[in-house]
Amino acid sequence: MPSFLVFESESVQYAIPAESVESISWLPELSPIEAAPPWFIGLANWHGEVVHVLDLGLRFKHQPRAYSTTTNIILVSTPQMRCGLIADSVRGLAEVSSEAIVKRELTVPSDFNVAYSDLIEGEIKQGDDIILMLNLQKLLTVQIGHERISDGDEPPYEPVNLIAKHDEVIFRARMHHLALPMIDHKNENQDGFALVMIGGIRYAIEISYITEFTHLKQCVSLPCCPSYILGVINLRGEILSVIDMTSLLNIQNIVDKQDIVILQFESKRIALAVQKVEDLRYFDRHLISTLQDAEENHARCKSLLRVDEGVAGILDIEAILLGSLLEVDEQV
Repeated sequence: MPSFLVFESESVQYAIPAESVESISWLPELSPIEAAPPWFIGLANWHGEVVHVLDLGLRFKHQPRAYSTTTNIILVSTPQMRCGLIADSVRGLAEVSSEAIVKRELTVPSDFNVAYSDLIEGEIKQGDDIILMLNLQKLLTVQIGHERISDGDEPPYEPVNLIAKHDEVIFRARMHHLALPMIDHKNENQDGFALVMIGGIRYAIEISYITEFTHLKQCVSLPCCPSYILGVINLRGEILSVIDMTSLLNIQNIVDKQDIVILQFESKRIALAVQKVEDLRYFDRHLISTLQDAEENHARCKSLLRVDEGVAGILDIEAILLGSLLEVDEQV
């Protein structure tokens, strides 16, 4: 069965072939673009390559809207070009049977000649939802500068004016991070880590345990649970327990937890609530040292990682996942 990446833009669900997706990133600050249709909202430096960023809402003549720190860019490619697509949220991969796909010509009258109707090549029936299948070949063959704005059309979209002032620092930091050269992940002398902040303290998590990152929202609390269990979340139909790392690590500095790291080892999956996911980097193994003593401020850590001018405790993910943390033995 063919696989599709399903994402949402302005409450509309879209699907694109999974093989056309190269990467997914948070929306950074974009550079202005000239001589382009208004739905191309700017340029991104994607690890040294210039990528045009397209907003589907503007492409389908919706009104300009504000972007938030949870907005994503999906990097897609066709033989014509590579492009970033704006997504309010990414639903994930879905395998779709041929019976669930309805071709556009079977549902749309032959005289339906809206200028952009050929950008949709069909619909996918998934439960009660209808997901629109984008025709990437048509979507990404627009010649830059070819389509001009006629009198009476909306002016070109200015994304910088629709970003909250207090978020500008975040978007600018993302721009610098996305522009960094790609690291050779095949270096056998390096290990990858996600650097996270928990209660103002930096920790490291081995990327081999990480399946994805997301933002903490709609976490439902549960009765009769230890203090370190924040609650549960529904991640695309899967119910996951959320561990409050501030409580688990006995950190007194209580700060807002805004990000979640989804971890998996063997059959166990769990969500760790952290203050912030800072970075994803590869480090030489000589920068890792074993803990000699079980220092209290390195509880739940198995070793230390030298990062810049300081250190980060490497969390013992296997002990967290395979221990008794998720076993609730209380009665109401």
